[in-house]
Amino acid sequence: MIIIIYKIINSYIIIYLIDLYIYNVWPLSYKRVLWGEVNTLGDQGKTGPHGLLFRPDKVMITVFLFLFLLVIWTQVNFWYEQDLIHDLRSEEENTLILQANALSMGVNKRVVLLDSLASFTQLHNTCESMEEHFFDYAEVLYTGPGGIRNFAIAPGGVQQYVYPPEEAANVKGHDLINDSREDVRNDVELAISSGKVILSGPYELRQGGLGLVAREATFIDGEFFGILSMVIDMPVVFEEVGIDPESDNVVLSASNGTVFGNPDVLLKDPVVQTIYLYNKELTIARIPEGGWERAILKQTYVFKAITLLPVFLLSLMAYFVLSRQEDLTSSVAQRTRELKMEKELTQRYLDDSGVMFIMVNAEGLVILINRKVTELLGYEEEEVMGTNWVDRIIPEADRPMMRDICHSLMDSGTEESQYCECSTITKSGEKKLVLWHNSAIRDEDGELTGILAAGKDITEIRKNEDALKKYAEEVSIKNEQLKSLDMMKDEFISNISHELRTPMNSIKGFAEVLHSESVGTINPGQKKALDRIINASYKLEKLIDSLLYMASSKKETFSCSFSMVDLNLLLEDIYSNLLQDADSKGIRMSMDIVSSIPEIEGNEDHLGKVFWNLLNNAIKFTSRGGSVSLKASLIGDQVHISVEDNGIGIPEEKLASVFDDFYQVDGSPTRKYGGAGIGLFISKKIISTHGGDIWVESSEDKGTMVHVILPVDHKERTISDDRDEYDSQ
Repeated sequence: MIIIIYKIINSYIIIYLIDLYIYNVWPLSYKRVLWGEVNTLGDQGKTGPHGLLFRPDKVMITVFLFLFLLVIWTQVNFWYEQDLIHDLRSEEENTLILQANALSMGVNKRVVLLDSLASFTQLHNTCESMEEHFFDYAEVLYTGPGGIRNFAIAPGGVQQYVYPPEEAANVKGHDLINDSREDVRNDVELAISSGKVILSGPYELRQGGLGLVAREATFIDGEFFGILSMVIDMPVVFEEVGIDPESDNVVLSASNGTVFGNPDVLLKDPVVQTIYLYNKELTIARIPEGGWERAILKQTYVFKAITLLPVFLLSLMAYFVLSRQEDLTSSVAQRTRELKMEKELTQRYLDDSGVMFIMVNAEGLVILINRKVTELLGYEEEEVMGTNWVDRIIPEADRPMMRDICHSLMDSGTEESQYCECSTITKSGEKKLVLWHNSAIRDEDGELTGILAAGKDITEIRKNEDALKKYAEEVSIKNEQLKSLDMMKDEFISNISHELRTPMNSIKGFAEVLHSESVGTINPGQKKALDRIINASYKLEKLIDSLLYMASSKKETFSCSFSMVDLNLLLEDIYSNLLQDADSKGIRMSMDIVSSIPEIEGNEDHLGKVFWNLLNNAIKFTSRGGSVSLKASLIGDQVHISVEDNGIGIPEEKLASVFDDFYQVDGSPTRKYGGAGIGLFISKKIISTHGGDIWVESSEDKGTMVHVILPVDHKERTISDDRDEYDSQ
């Protein structure tokens, strides 16, 4: 019972392990066949440890089938074991018969020697003659077949002559007729009364070992003479026939109940053979080495292993077949539910989409629409389903075009889709412009089964496009007007600048003449006033030049001439001219220009405007006590010039606009610092014309640093984009 319970538990474990293996290794389609789907759609049954349907009914049937097969397997193994034991018993019996026959022959060939000894007593029946010839004659008999412990002649029943002599001390003088052992006395009397050979024993001999005693009475002239006896050494006889009486699988028993060997053999269903020796009946029994079960153990294990595998395979096959048979129905139902769900999901996707979907069959009749069709066109689903969609919703003027598209999709084996725009009629008669995308639906053989038309209402889009087009035309007109005004502005600036230059030159010229006192002496107050007039004239001249440059730079015909420019000298002159302005504001000026800067190709006047603007801005936007530095260095084949101050700085959000024309960081009417807002714009233009680059780094209330990069040769316009390289140097 314990074994059966153990096998049932093993069966559950094996099937569960197979479930785990299939879950982790097999494809999903196989899992569905074995377990069914995940229990999310109403499947009956219990979910297993992995969320799959575990089917206890299949397991129970498989276990019962396994137990049934196990019973058959057990019976078959029992029959097989019985056949093995039967065959083994037959072999053991044949062996035992041969050994019994050999044992009988071995004993008989020794017992017949008593007849020779009896003949000897007939010839030598006197004491003197027997004493003289016994040892010689007995020696011959003793050395014959072997296995004889001794010969003895007992005249009148008393043993007097014993061979070999060393045995005489144990038996000589022993009175057999009056032996204390009853069985010995009985055997002696039987020998005398019957005149036949009588066997006694086997006995445990005094000298050690196992012996069988043969006795025969001898008579002379009809009168009892004595007893002739011999002791047969049975271990020697056993060895001759291949029997080991000391073995655990052999036992020898006599009719008197004595047992030699392992008596437990008689309790283990041995094979038995009876040996009849004269008056003695001996029984020999044997079993295989280790017993019957052990003798066939290896064969039964192999047989069980071979036959147990089909039991497991048949059980598993039954489990899979039962699962497959029942799951065919559930799979169909499951697939039906899946298709229904897929249809519902598809319909939901179509309904939630922002376009109309109309599916027609090969005859052009509507078989599916989405909610957008009913919302946009106003028809109920029943009004559209089963109708010819072209005749239902396409205006008569556009029907030929739509029919041609449908026919081309149907007739063509390769064309899959086409786009078209046409009007669509709503139920109320309103026309809407719809962009249709018609796609062919084909089966596995490539045959057309229908057309899916996806339509998007573009009525508002087209209205918006028309509005945008009209607006773009208006913007273009306004842009042309702005361009005209900008040109007029540039012309005005150019004209007014030219007109201002003439009186400004006169003012500056006469002021310089008066200041030089070439027409008369002036007092200090007058001279100071003339200094202010001259400085203001210079500033106005710079502004006029900037306005003229800005106006001319916007013309397509603008160009400037280049020549070799000594930057060292140019920067030093500008620095010297502005040094007085800085001193008047209490600003520290410094200049660091390396002497290795070569002459570059450029326009000296334009470059002078750039660096004058940069230094002038630095002085203008730096408070009293501040500092301004001018630096120039050679980096490869480019010149790096920087102007740095610790003035008011520029807010980060305004840095991107500082190079726009007429841009003021502080554009309010009450701004503290003057200027037209065109200095950096002009500087950017000039530096770009020279193939260079200019940029500004600034932090509000901390100062500003302007970088300028100029190529040594203006024709080589490759300027490094890595501005950090210049900052670090």
